[in-house]
Amino acid sequence: MLEYAEAAAESQRGPERVNARAPRKILDDPDYILRAWAAIALVAAIDWLWCRHAGFEIEGLKPAVEGVAMFAVFGFLIGYVGRARPVAEAAHYCALWIAFGVALEIYSYAAATLRMPLWDMQFARADAALGFNWNAGYEWITTSSWMLRYVLEHAYNSMIVQVFASIAFFAVIRRTDRNRELLWIGILSALITTTVSGFLPALGPYGKTGMAPWSAVLVTIRDGSLSKFALGNMTGIVAFPSFHTVVAVLLVYVNRPPLRSFVPVAILNALMLVAIPFAGHHYLVDMIAGASVVTVSILIVHAAMRPRSLVRLERA
Repeated sequence: MLEYAEAAAESQRGPERVNARAPRKILDDPDYILRAWAAIALVAAIDWLWCRHAGFEIEGLKPAVEGVAMFAVFGFLIGYVGRARPVAEAAHYCALWIAFGVALEIYSYAAATLRMPLWDMQFARADAALGFNWNAGYEWITTSSWMLRYVLEHAYNSMIVQVFASIAFFAVIRRTDRNRELLWIGILSALITTTVSGFLPALGPYGKTGMAPWSAVLVTIRDGSLSKFALGNMTGIVAFPSFHTVVAVLLVYVNRPPLRSFVPVAILNALMLVAIPFAGHHYLVDMIAGASVVTVSILIVHAAMRPRSLVRLERA
């Protein structure tokens, strides 16, 4: 009610006074930007406390912090001047995504120290009940033409590139709402995914070639033989739910029509979804869980942001 009252008061003051105050704003949406930084700071604080408790030592944090600070300060300065707003927006969201990515990586390693029982047997049984044969699919992929393997491999590895390309694209076309959706749905989905992985850990399926390198890292964390990590060498260790599936669905969603990027993004991420079980050593149920997580996150974020979106419409 207070938010709607503020909107009504602003509308009574007239557009001239509202527009006159606009250049003084540092950001178009300071509430969401600053809340995002607060959320990331909270995750970082949890990381610090958990790593201290687990006896983890993380090296190489200083260059990451400096890089994030550089993007953030640049974005604030450009935004304050009031020129090149797309550049300022892109810098803000790049800083947020990099900072959250670092915090999330550390959080996933910390969550693995819960050392809950592995769920590989249950997931494999669920896949069998669904009629999914991972070994047959993996053999078909590895013995197929080099072109198919090349396309699927690069589609799978395009996740981070797609995120930052989307940030730049949304900033250029002035669709701040899509950048906001991408960030907040991504944050919520990632936190849910990583937390669930701590309670339902899995190594993922593997064949004669042995387990994936990231699964081997998970094993060393669980048995306590590895407690010192270099940030640049840290890798994704989450199997269930599949975060690649989360991002693939999310990227298609935030590029939805009327944006012209929808078709190419949908095709690229369809290829990513085909590659995920085999390139990422995932069970089919990992992907189903990932799709469920991002769907729930979309609904939650939209429900949380809708009241303020209505306020902005009233102020327009």
